[in-house]
Amino acid sequence: MAVRNSTKAFVVGICDDEMHIHDAIKDLLNEYSAVRKTAVKYIQYFSAAELLKATDHLDVLLLDIEMPEVDGIEVGYELQKNKVDYRVIMLTAREDRYREAFRIGAFRFVPKPVDKAELFAALDDVSDHMVSLKEVTVYRDGVSYQIPQEDILYIEANKSATLIFTGKADFRSEKPISSWMEELDERVFFQCHKSYIVNMGKVEDVDKNVIRLVSNDKILVSRRLRAPFLRAFVTYDTKHR
Repeated sequence: MAVRNSTKAFVVGICDDEMHIHDAIKDLLNEYSAVRKTAVKYIQYFSAAELLKATDHLDVLLLDIEMPEVDGIEVGYELQKNKVDYRVIMLTAREDRYREAFRIGAFRFVPKPVDKAELFAALDDVSDHMVSLKEVTVYRDGVSYQIPQEDILYIEANKSATLIFTGKADFRSEKPISSWMEELDERVFFQCHKSYIVNMGKVEDVDKNVIRLVSNDKILVSRRLRAPFLRAFVTYDTKHR
């Protein structure tokens, strides 16, 4: 169960042409906020045109497929063109349109009438994804940078400091490797060796005591940690990828 415990509100957009759907979703979002102990803000849109004109920052959009004039699938294509950085959860009573929604990169589907358990699970998945976007502070040539956790391939101990590899650039931190796991998302990152922490989302293959990453980098997994790493990787692959 995701618990964000953040002072920053979780911003949910609702795009549906029916007021009673908005009212039902707002009630569920208020309950979600209380149960998950996180602030939730909602922004309402009653048509595709209203949504596409908006410049609001959203974390997730609940988008109805069946709307007059311009339906949710067409809206999804426009959002793709605009390269929005939020997740889209489709609301629909028609399973025959799921395939269309996949083409626009829909993150999840929630059936209408809106099911509480499915909506909560979908919002939890979005919240989980947002954790990996949390930024960490690293340094390069004496200049500090903020990079999202998901960009990290692996972290390597370098005496009392650490090196952070992203594939695009390498960074440094005076933080010891033992401190990194307190900051990183433990569902995504695993300390596989006394000298290495790996992003399981970047793992391509594991062969004996070597982990090969999508970047073709190879890092060691200790004999003692190989079995725990494999278990953690299977959990990550089935629940969080």
